[in-house]
Amino acid sequence: MAILAELKTDSAAINDGEWKKIDKYPGLEIKSRGFTDQFIDAQNRRLRKVAEKYRGDVSAIPNAVRRQLNAELLCDFLVLDVRGLFHDKEQKHAVSLEEFKNLLPNPDYRELMGACWEAAGLVTTEAGKQAEDAEGN
Repeated sequence: MAILAELKTDSAAINDGEWKKIDKYPGLEIKSRGFTDQFIDAQNRRLRKVAEKYRGDVSAIPNAVRRQLNAELLCDFLVLDVRGLFHDKEQKHAVSLEEFKNLLPNPDYRELMGACWEAAGLVTTEAGKQAEDAEGN
């Protein structure tokens, strides 16, 4: 038997964003929105526009172009802040949000992009669990 509360999502968490720890990189936390309607709409629009150069075939978009597009989407719609990432082992020089966002399209830092997708995914999936837990209280 399904219970309505199990199907509810905490939309505020998805829209406002939350801090998420990235387990693969201890200490790294990313404040991200979940996959909002605005993000999905922008992603679809941008993919369609870029695909025009490839006869409308989204699957023909080169990976480098897609990486740039994804970095822009992360910066414009999802990533809100970062903490726990440093330039040095002494942890005296933190990476700023601007620096972090500037690194996202760089293939040498593909792990950062992966961490951002993970954070956004966690916000989205955990928003359903949070709403369920709130209903149970």
